[in-house]
Amino acid sequence: MNKLIKWVLYSGYVIVVTLFFLYVLFPADAAMEYFSGYLAKHHPEYAVTADTVKPSFPPGLNLRTVSIAYKGDTWIDLERVRVRLHYLSVFSPSKKVFFTGRAYSGDLKGSMDVQKEEPAYRMTMAAELKGIRLEEIEYLQTLSGRKLAGRLDSTIDFGRDKKAENSLNVTLHVADGEVGLTNPVFSINNLSFDKLEAELVVNRRSLKLKRCEINGDQVEGDVTGVVLFRQPFERSRLEFKGNVIPQHLLMASLKKALPKSLLPSKKTGEKGFPVKLYGTIEKPKFSLR
Repeated sequence: MNKLIKWVLYSGYVIVVTLFFLYVLFPADAAMEYFSGYLAKHHPEYAVTADTVKPSFPPGLNLRTVSIAYKGDTWIDLERVRVRLHYLSVFSPSKKVFFTGRAYSGDLKGSMDVQKEEPAYRMTMAAELKGIRLEEIEYLQTLSGRKLAGRLDSTIDFGRDKKAENSLNVTLHVADGEVGLTNPVFSINNLSFDKLEAELVVNRRSLKLKRCEINGDQVEGDVTGVVLFRQPFERSRLEFKGNVIPQHLLMASLKKALPKSLLPSKKTGEKGFPVKLYGTIEKPKFSLR
């Protein structure tokens, strides 16, 4: 009995010491080099860097101060990310990875599947975002060329539709939002809203807005349309149309900017009046159709 107890204690000691040294001596640089090498080989347009990489339990990796770049431009900065491999996929030709993280004052979680399909690999991903602050995303502000603010909840699916290669399906829920207008419309510099809900599909050629509904003290309405990507991005074409119902704050601004004869009347109807957004991202144009 005493020998059994000693054996158990000794085995436990060996396991604890082994785990301790695995954690302390974990080859973080080698792990990042391996991952970076994999990306460079199979997805050379992407790059991922992290300040620190440490093992975690259950088995996985904890990464701190993570940056994700595309073609040299940093898209996303994350405070921390935890990644772990699905146990059952260890012995499978397809690998499944779960991840959780923290970024822009919000949280994210999801999974990624990598399957080998000759002559390359096929990747699919599903992610959920909660409480992301848009005004903290520097690249988003730079890309749009205007102030964007609000609290974002979103779901993202990538690569699940085999008929649409490398397509990104996104649902958006933005609360307490604000959009700065580079060219004021009727003396209005910012558009604020209480809630925005949207569904969109992104691929290499375009961004298609399938549905967008907005509600707030300035405006209510719905919009659909497309962004046709061009190089540089600022020259991408805008083709949007929808219906808008001005609310009391917007009406107050319109009364200062428009003659009474041009103001929308109470007889506009439940759908409001038609609007159109066109031109380019760099020089958008607005009209009442």
